[in-house]
Amino acid sequence: MFLILFSDHLVSQNETNNWYFGNEAGLSFNNGRQTVLTDGKMNTVAGCSSISDRFGNLLFYTNGKDVWNKDHVLMENGSNLAGDPNNTQSSIIIPKPNDDNVYYIFTTREVPSKTPLLTPGLFYSEVEFSSQFPLGKVVIKNIRLTSSITERITAIHHAASNTIRVITFGSRSSQAGTPKDTFYIFNVTENGVDRIPLIDKQNVNLSSAGAMKISPNGKILGLADYDGRLIYLYNFNNDTATLSFDKTLLADLLFTPINPYGLEFSQDSEVIFYSGKNQSNNNSYLIRFRLVDRSDVEGKTVVDVSSGYDFGSLQLASNGKIYMAIFVQNNPLASVGQISVINAPSDNSDIGYQPLGIDLQTGESLKGLPIFVQSFFRNRILTENQCVSDTFNFSFDTYAPATSALWDFDDGTTSSLVNPNHKYSKPGLYFVKATLTINNQPVEIYKQVMVYALPQIDDNQVLSQCDTDNDGHGIFNLYNIEEKMSKRSNTDYEFYFYNTHDDAINDTNEIANPDEYENKSNPEELFVKIINPEGCITITNFFIETTYTVLDPIDPMFSCELSDDVYNNGVGAFDLKSKLLEIRSQFNIPETSRISFYESFQEAQKKTNSLPFHFESTTTTVWVRIEDSNFGCYGIQSIDLEVNSAIEININDSYTICDPSIYSNIVLDGGNSNDSWAWKDNNGNIISTKKDFEITQAGSFSLTISKTENQVTCSTTKNFIVYESGFAKFDTVTAEDYQIKVTITGESDYEYSLDNTSFSGQGLEHKFLNVSAGIYTVYVRDKNNCEPTISTKVSIIGFPKYFTPNNDGNNDVWKVEGISDDLYISADISIFDRYGKPLYNMDLTKNQNGWDGTYNGSIVTSTDYWFKATLVDKNNDRFVKLGHFSLKQ
Repeated sequence: MFLILFSDHLVSQNETNNWYFGNEAGLSFNNGRQTVLTDGKMNTVAGCSSISDRFGNLLFYTNGKDVWNKDHVLMENGSNLAGDPNNTQSSIIIPKPNDDNVYYIFTTREVPSKTPLLTPGLFYSEVEFSSQFPLGKVVIKNIRLTSSITERITAIHHAASNTIRVITFGSRSSQAGTPKDTFYIFNVTENGVDRIPLIDKQNVNLSSAGAMKISPNGKILGLADYDGRLIYLYNFNNDTATLSFDKTLLADLLFTPINPYGLEFSQDSEVIFYSGKNQSNNNSYLIRFRLVDRSDVEGKTVVDVSSGYDFGSLQLASNGKIYMAIFVQNNPLASVGQISVINAPSDNSDIGYQPLGIDLQTGESLKGLPIFVQSFFRNRILTENQCVSDTFNFSFDTYAPATSALWDFDDGTTSSLVNPNHKYSKPGLYFVKATLTINNQPVEIYKQVMVYALPQIDDNQVLSQCDTDNDGHGIFNLYNIEEKMSKRSNTDYEFYFYNTHDDAINDTNEIANPDEYENKSNPEELFVKIINPEGCITITNFFIETTYTVLDPIDPMFSCELSDDVYNNGVGAFDLKSKLLEIRSQFNIPETSRISFYESFQEAQKKTNSLPFHFESTTTTVWVRIEDSNFGCYGIQSIDLEVNSAIEININDSYTICDPSIYSNIVLDGGNSNDSWAWKDNNGNIISTKKDFEITQAGSFSLTISKTENQVTCSTTKNFIVYESGFAKFDTVTAEDYQIKVTITGESDYEYSLDNTSFSGQGLEHKFLNVSAGIYTVYVRDKNNCEPTISTKVSIIGFPKYFTPNNDGNNDVWKVEGISDDLYISADISIFDRYGKPLYNMDLTKNQNGWDGTYNGSIVTSTDYWFKATLVDKNNDRFVKLGHFSLKQ
């Protein structure tokens, strides 16, 4: 049976307690607590809205096209509304003032539809609840209010007139190309929808996409221009329903264009958030802007950047948190199982942002979240999280004056004061509830309050120090008092130390050197002020005292020089954990006691910079501090750490076995100062345990050397490779243009000579320059003196330009130079006068003596003569040369 609700309907905030959006996703905020709903049946790409009654019971929800009732079935006559679910804001549900039985669904459509035939514009439909329609019925459908609209709609309540102002944005005309520059404001009163809007034309021309929201206090309207990459901010006068331009906020970051989509205000109306995308790098951005900062640069903060997901709509909830829809990048039809949440939007130090922080369970997020009348979110409790010792001041901010209040502080106490003070006796998280009376109706609002614990430390704690010289004095690190705290967290505390309680209370005469404080008496009382990260303060006393303790000497530790894996650097690795076990046994120290190591006596006193168990050092002295279970000093003693001398090892990485017929085998020396040697082959077999090892074959080998020093046996292993020597071979030898070029093949580094005495060059090739004609022997030898020298003969053939047959011993004959019978098979050399008359002929043998310039026993005249030389070398290569020369008397 339908229950007739209170007739004096007002705006509270329970109307926003049930959200349905995306692909069958839902959230509930009843009693101020967020829970996930899994019973939704709507699958909508973007725009949607929902409404609950004043007690937080779901009434219905819509995507602007279809309407589902509280049983999650289509409402009677609830299909084919005029809204476009693809719009950023496709619909908003407005309760009829002073009538709990009637609601209006305002819908936006910018793109015409064919089935059913719908043209663009703003429409509204009416939903009625009654005893006849207890689940609601759409009794009036698709009443056109404008012929042009963008995807934007928002609403705010006006308390003085008890009306709701519905604000949209579009063009003055439906004609194509008309600028989108006009706000339309429709009033919803107790008499219904006023179809004559207030029209406010601005000097702008915006794109269609991007959200529009009005702040919960009804003073600021924000509009995201997706294509224009701007956020427009307007001052709104709710009493006169007029807008005045304030400023534009460039959505871009430095060198990063951003197209803004989602938009939302914080509950205190001082901060605005917007989501957007960079079309070039496909990154999505969530950005925060403090409205009190007039500089765009100073006010902007990047909250999140994502390359894997796109950020959709933003929506404030009754708990003061802002939620953000998430969908698959570049695919608004693809859903995601989580949404993100901003837990403290107004906090300037930590907004508590949780990316993908809300698991929707069986539901999935798409591009949109439901939108509401923004006044629903105005009502809020005002207080600050404080320490358990502080007094909390409670007040509230509401859309209309509250005449009474009943407070439940969640600790078993209540108050009926409008603005009460309250002090909690225990730290923890409390869920405060205020039931306010507004317009003679109860309105419930909630707030989580954190009561911070004080730093916990008992009185009369004692810091003890070892007195090694029995003079009653010691150096104390007063910060070690933190060890006496009963509960410590991972965060840092602040400590301030004083000699008197009055100084601690008045914050005067603070001890200047608390980390190196020498006691003035034994024991001595001091005072400490401890401040935790939340600013909670505890002041208490404690004592410092010295105790005379003498520990027996502790045996030194020894380490191999190579234990740090670096040879001959004098550094060793020491296992202090094994020494700890040894000390515990030596002094019969229980497991409840603490043993720590330090590099200096002062650090051991102050307990600063304790050493790790794996400690690398040269030969040095360290200090051990032993404490009981209450951190009392049991003793401080030194320990010598000694690094053994380096193991002698003089083995190269590789060796080469030379020709045994020429050179002796190599003998390796394992070092006289070592104690044992193990020479191994490639398979790990020991082939010798002697100090010296003769290399007789090629392969991979290793030498493991051991040496005992200070009763510690150290060892090291050296791997080396033995190569067999090769033999150089001539590859090419060419002689021409008075140059000899030699290339060889071989496995070493070679040098070259023409006289087997003076060698030059290196590598596998060499060139001799400016070589005179003649027969030469080319020598090649291994620079490492491991391979035998090789040689070969080569000739540079020369044809003299003249000769002087005067028997002076110089140039008396003419002959071809650089040919001999060990390089050539035959030679046919003919000499002619200028007319071609043969004068003389030589073979290989005659060429050795040459032509003396006679013909028929007489010297020929001084002039030019011609020759033809035909030569055949050992490779049967034939060579013919024609030329001339001069005979000079």
